[in-house]
Amino acid sequence: MEQVMGQAATGTGMAPVAAVLTVFALVFAAVAWVRLLAVCFRQHTLLGFTAFFLPPLALLLLLPQWRAERELFLLALAAAVFSIIAAIF
Repeated sequence: MEQVMGQAATGTGMAPVAAVLTVFALVFAAVAWVRLLAVCFRQHTLLGFTAFFLPPLALLLLLPQWRAERELFLLALAAAVFSIIAAIF
């Protein structure tokens, strides 16, 4: 009985994987947000404040320039992918 309770308490062992993926997602998201702020404030002050308060909207406003800011979009995509994978585990 204790062995079954111990297995239930520890789970399947995937919690560390989800934790690591979540940390990677948070780091990528933070770096992408800082880069988004820098790019947006460089272009226009109002766009910079939009990036500060509504980052997804600022990403949408930067879509026409995605080739110039490809690394920013890849960072945001990596954060989203790691978040989704962490949610599965």
